[in-house]
Amino acid sequence: MDGSGIIEATQAESVELPSTYPAWVFDTSPIDDPLGHGERAVAFLRALRHPKSTAPRRTFQLYPWQERIVRAIYGPRDADGERIVREVFLLIPRGNRKTSLAAALALLHLFGPESVAAGECIFAAGDREQASIGFRECVGMIREDKNLSAAVTIHDAHNSAKAIKYKADGSTLKAVSSDGRTQHGTTPTFVLVDEIHAWRANGRELWEALQSGMAKRAG
Repeated sequence: MDGSGIIEATQAESVELPSTYPAWVFDTSPIDDPLGHGERAVAFLRALRHPKSTAPRRTFQLYPWQERIVRAIYGPRDADGERIVREVFLLIPRGNRKTSLAAALALLHLFGPESVAAGECIFAAGDREQASIGFRECVGMIREDKNLSAAVTIHDAHNSAKAIKYKADGSTLKAVSSDGRTQHGTTPTFVLVDEIHAWRANGRELWEALQSGMAKRAG
């Protein structure tokens, strides 16, 4: 089966099935953005640099379908200006730069337009190595820009807690793994959970700790 949703039938003719991809991701249908938050999020991501980018000046490459997902998350707002989309579950095939997009969104909440003063951003994974992969993506993009490098303090020593602190307001981004007990009492402003389908049974405590912490945040 390919991305078009066409499969070969056992007979001589083919049978067309509905695409498994949401139509709005690939069409040009309008996405609500009454206050411009979706546009600001996209502009921030495009201003980042990535060490493996093939674009001029190694600017972050945001595919059109990725841009539409970002706009759908950050554009729609309620009457109080709060984001309508609060939780997002993405299933993205291998090779589509999922980790790069995840890291860019983490930076969007650490010091970008979606940041909150003294916010706690968390990059969570089932084990330490997986959490480190996403964290290194964040660090790589920061180190591509001397202004961003000067604006943060990076803690990434081997076998130690990995964190990035934004000097201007004390916001932090931490990489954590499935020892959920260490996360009770936190009140994260942004949580990115990677490869949750592969988490072991003991990862449930981490997931519950992060969920309960997010529930403490207003809005």
